[in-house]
Amino acid sequence: MPNIFDLSKIAALVKDQQPTRILVMDTNVLMNDPDYNKWSAKAEGQSLFVLSDTVVQELEFIRRKEGSREKADSRSKAEVAINSLVSLFQRGSITQGIPVKAGWVIGVPSPRKDDLDPELKQLEDIVSAFKRSDTKLLLLTRDCHQLFKSIPVTLITGDRGLFANIQMQGVPCHLFNGFPIEVLETVGATKKPVDWDQVLDEIQGNARQKAVTVEATLTAQKLAPPWLTFLTHAKPFMIAEGRGAVRFDGEVRPFLWTISFYPQTLDLSSSSDNEALADLPLIYLDFFGKDDLEQDLFDAIADRLSDCISMSFEEGTPTLQSPQSIMEMLIYFEYLEENGMSEGALDSLTQEIKDSEGLIPYWTDWILRMQNEDEQYASLETLIAALNNCWKIGQTYTFTIIRG
Repeated sequence: MPNIFDLSKIAALVKDQQPTRILVMDTNVLMNDPDYNKWSAKAEGQSLFVLSDTVVQELEFIRRKEGSREKADSRSKAEVAINSLVSLFQRGSITQGIPVKAGWVIGVPSPRKDDLDPELKQLEDIVSAFKRSDTKLLLLTRDCHQLFKSIPVTLITGDRGLFANIQMQGVPCHLFNGFPIEVLETVGATKKPVDWDQVLDEIQGNARQKAVTVEATLTAQKLAPPWLTFLTHAKPFMIAEGRGAVRFDGEVRPFLWTISFYPQTLDLSSSSDNEALADLPLIYLDFFGKDDLEQDLFDAIADRLSDCISMSFEEGTPTLQSPQSIMEMLIYFEYLEENGMSEGALDSLTQEIKDSEGLIPYWTDWILRMQNEDEQYASLETLIAALNNCWKIGQTYTFTIIRG
């Protein structure tokens, strides 16, 4: 498989600064240790920390997951991580590389959709099991590993499932437990030939062998009744309901599911909003009284369905958010990309939308004023793809969970 990421800026930095190692960072690493001044390894030499450009989006999704006490800690961590990135980005150009105490941090843009989609199509089992974003991270590690053969390249992740499945196939990977990182691949190890086509095929085969197929169909979506918001002392929220089936070992386990959530908007949340659903479960799964399902499998199903609360750029992954919410959040990310992250960005965007007499006119003006036709096409393509991910009544979402 050919390289699909543009690593020219990393290559220039490597040539000039000659770092000792390259560390590809998963979003969960930033969530748990966002202070870039503490990023380091227990080894000699400087490190190059590589961030995918989807990190900010993923952190923003997590930060805006309102409505349950169990999510409050994640929202707080995402908020801290975003503020840390704002501070970092203000120190230089993230696409050129920004110096930090233990080396440099550099951002890598996502590949063009036309280049990325054929790759992901060949890795359907991995995408289904680990989602599109994690598969992109794996491909980024592959491209770095193939290009920089004299420097150890390691994927750093706190996801045990991702770590276990790719580490078994010989992909340089480290399970993150905090900085400084202690165990890293040596330079000599990078000289060992790696057949990445075979590696990815084996990861796919392992995912397929341990796969549990889950089907979830949306049957209803509505505003919570007033008596429920009154009893829970909550602001109005949405309820989505559906039916599903879990297929494994020749067995089919039917279940019902219910998710409560808030629409994502550009409106700033108050502290009272964060406590609004403190006593109401985010998601409820009913296996018709059968309680012998493995707890890890039960939790994994709940997590994947809970992910549907957020806006999704991942093809095949639905979102319970409305088209209005999708357009608001997407223009926010577009705005951050063009103007940079800042504390006043949200207020500035909100005022500009008001001055444009609404969201749709603002979106229209935003696209029309782009000088580059490729940029116009990419922006429209992203918007249409995100809107197509809105989960429609009667639509079935099928995904895979890796057992063990």
